[in-house]
Amino acid sequence: MNLLQQFLGDQIFVWLLVFARVGTAFSIMPTIGDAFVSARTRLLFSVAVSVLVAPVLGDRMPPMPDNIFRLFVLIAGEVTVGIFMGTVARLLMGALEVAGTIIALQSGLSNAQMFNPAMASQGSLPGALLGWLGLLLIFITNLHHLLIMAVVDSYSTFAPGAAIPIDDMANVVGQLVGKSFVLGVQMAAPFLISGMLFALALGLLNKLAPQIQVFFLFTSLQVALGLFMFALTLAAMMTFWLTHFEAAFVDFLRPG
Repeated sequence: MNLLQQFLGDQIFVWLLVFARVGTAFSIMPTIGDAFVSARTRLLFSVAVSVLVAPVLGDRMPPMPDNIFRLFVLIAGEVTVGIFMGTVARLLMGALEVAGTIIALQSGLSNAQMFNPAMASQGSLPGALLGWLGLLLIFITNLHHLLIMAVVDSYSTFAPGAAIPIDDMANVVGQLVGKSFVLGVQMAAPFLISGMLFALALGLLNKLAPQIQVFFLFTSLQVALGLFMFALTLAAMMTFWLTHFEAAFVDFLRPG
């Protein structure tokens, strides 16, 4: 009876540690962690994945601690790693909002706001469209499998019970913030160039005919030009973003 109780206790301990990391990561990551997904769905999905992968990861878990304080320390470490993994994916989704905001400013659509799933808040119309497309492409290209694999294979990089490399995590987050902004600017580069040329042309026209309200008259032309360029560059922008999104998670994957 004592052996059975010890076996069940060890299994529950392993499942608890796995669920702490997996559940935290899935609650922050895009797709399953977005605001339009109910909390019950996220919880059930996290429990299902934890139950499936816990037997595989059992040999990587530290022994059960002999006091409650060490158990809390282990759980806090797993939650920290889960937050880090989820933040990596969420920061890469932020590139879509950066690109959408720049496109909205250059196309005259900055006043129109709607819900953006990539940031779980109100945002510009182009940013919201890019956010929905990003989520759709993640599912279409099966990159949501890559997100799950990245969390599971993170046990090779962040061993449970080992010291958490806080400095390295902070550096990665800082680099991803900069990378996300650069990606957004690169995606919206055609709109920045066309917007500057369009503003320059209107400025010269205003100097030639100061009595005409050129900025008011040509606002509709600015919107039409922006929508036309958006239709031309949308596929290239999303392909460019998807490539970098996938590459960011390859570093977390380790062959078994």
